[in-house]
Amino acid sequence: MLRIALLIVFIFSVVTPQPVQAFHKDKEEIEISIFNQKNSFKIQTKNAAGGVSLAVADLGNDGIPEIIVGNGLDSEPRVRILRQDGSEIGSFLAYTETLSVGINVTTCDLDGNGTNEIITAPQRGGGPHVRVFDGFGNAIGSGVFAYNEAFRGGINLACGDINGDGQAELVTLPSAGGGPHVRIWNLDDRILELKKEFFAFDTSDRTGLVGTIDNKKLFVSQQHANTPIIKTFSFNNDVKIENEKQISINSTGVASIVIHNQKLFITSTSNSILYNADTNEQTKIYDSAQSFVIASANLDNANENELIIAPSKPMFDEKNKTRIVVDISEQRLYAYRDGILENSFLISSGKNNSTPLGIHQILAKIPKVHYKWSYGPNDPRNYDLGLVPYNLRFAPHIYLHYAYWHNNFGHPMSRGCVNISLNDMKWLYDWARVGIEVEVKE
Repeated sequence: MLRIALLIVFIFSVVTPQPVQAFHKDKEEIEISIFNQKNSFKIQTKNAAGGVSLAVADLGNDGIPEIIVGNGLDSEPRVRILRQDGSEIGSFLAYTETLSVGINVTTCDLDGNGTNEIITAPQRGGGPHVRVFDGFGNAIGSGVFAYNEAFRGGINLACGDINGDGQAELVTLPSAGGGPHVRIWNLDDRILELKKEFFAFDTSDRTGLVGTIDNKKLFVSQQHANTPIIKTFSFNNDVKIENEKQISINSTGVASIVIHNQKLFITSTSNSILYNADTNEQTKIYDSAQSFVIASANLDNANENELIIAPSKPMFDEKNKTRIVVDISEQRLYAYRDGILENSFLISSGKNNSTPLGIHQILAKIPKVHYKWSYGPNDPRNYDLGLVPYNLRFAPHIYLHYAYWHNNFGHPMSRGCVNISLNDMKWLYDWARVGIEVEVKE
């Protein structure tokens, strides 16, 4: 399982990235590499499989861009500000620390004072609460609920000057499961005010949107699609479609989109390919099927920008339905609703390959199960674990269940069941329903 979560590639037009080697899952860390300087650094994360979000901007007005990292799924909603050598300038919580759905980040000068702000929004599972911070992590105003407060699909962000007035606009884009409702905001006296809104695709489209801004144009791509349509919008007087193209990415969706040295690039959510949407050129970034996001910035004051690459969470499932996937090789569970990832966390499967592989289904939800077994009088293998709450049976005598007796998740520990921590099992028990598919794979 890859544990690399941020990779900086310099001189992209000259140096072709070589596939990055995977790191062992136990390290739970993010490695940042700067290719042309041949150095690297690491940052810690609770759940590297949850990935990160990424932005780059000069926050100190010294001509040197900083790297802004938003924690991903199953980690606290922390924003970290890094120098290019990996040292941390500072960090802050964008939301209450109990929010663990992951956050998206972007940066731009929203108030036109010459200093970039940091903007955040929760990923899928959190409410649409968009917040603005200065470079020190101080909140600017209270933020805004960009869509109905009940919406939990997640919000993607884009930021930049779309009308040439010298003041950047913030664009909010519903993620997969939401409608194609683009909203454009200005920051006025510390308050985000809605200035324009439109639908980028048919109102029935629920593939979600990702976008980027460059040269006063907004580039918007469908997200949950393997042949996404990408539209270019301008805003001279009204919203105008400047260009439209459809590309094939051999993937379940789009993770990010960016203009890099005047070319349009996208990354996928289920493979390690970087797609040049203008030339159809494909570049392999990782040595396995790793989802990742990208940003582009001039890090060294040379003529061209550098491409910054960061692994993200695997957002979509190829079966495109509601189901649970238990990956024995990763010791990790994935829960998908209608093909969109809702949650993922470490588990402990059975020792000696005792958890049955294959396609199963939830056979029963049982509030409490008494786990005990006797191999005979005084046999040291005998056990009695008492009544254990939160149990999902998916095969005869085999359960997904809470395991209070250890905290060694990420390693095989059981006699065949799938052990899960208390908070994760509570969530799964409430989320799952009888009859949904459970796939156990290696």
